[in-house]
Amino acid sequence: MRFSRGRTAEKPAFNTQPNAFLVEMVKGRAPGAALDVGMGQGRNALYLAQQGWAVTGFDPADKAVAQANATAAKLGVKLTTAIQGSEDFDFGENRWDLIVLSYVTVRDIADRVVRALKPGGIVVVEAFHDVTRERPVGGGVVFDSNELLNLFGKLRVLRYEDADATSDFGGAGSRAVRLCAMKEGSTL
Repeated sequence: MRFSRGRTAEKPAFNTQPNAFLVEMVKGRAPGAALDVGMGQGRNALYLAQQGWAVTGFDPADKAVAQANATAAKLGVKLTTAIQGSEDFDFGENRWDLIVLSYVTVRDIADRVVRALKPGGIVVVEAFHDVTRERPVGGGVVFDSNELLNLFGKLRVLRYEDADATSDFGGAGSRAVRLCAMKEGSTL
């Protein structure tokens, strides 16, 4: 609940700019259909929409989704949004060119994410490494060494990092895991 309240704060205590790893992974990639899981106030969805992606995002925090929609209107970009959790969202099959999992629970949805990616589509994940468990961030967004590699083992890994970092939600001195992986079937 604390994490959800933080996403709806007027002055959030997290990075409100798009996730740097996401920005790097989509650079030079042709825009397509993107899904932002647990979109919060929409920082990643809004960035992608500004880059020409057709973006759908969802989050159970209604105030956060409302803020994302209001910002999209101010920026003149279109977002398709839903107020729901990942347990209720229909990911579809072979539907998305990009799925963003930025500091959200992944374990229960990894198989649905893989099925939902189009051939050639990528998933971009950033979360906390297990050493961060000492802080109260919630175990759903904390992963053991190589756990993301196992969760997305059916995909081709384009990049994986396990590094000390300035994380979007933990600031400096955090340790992050990052994964960009592609569903086979593309022409690179």
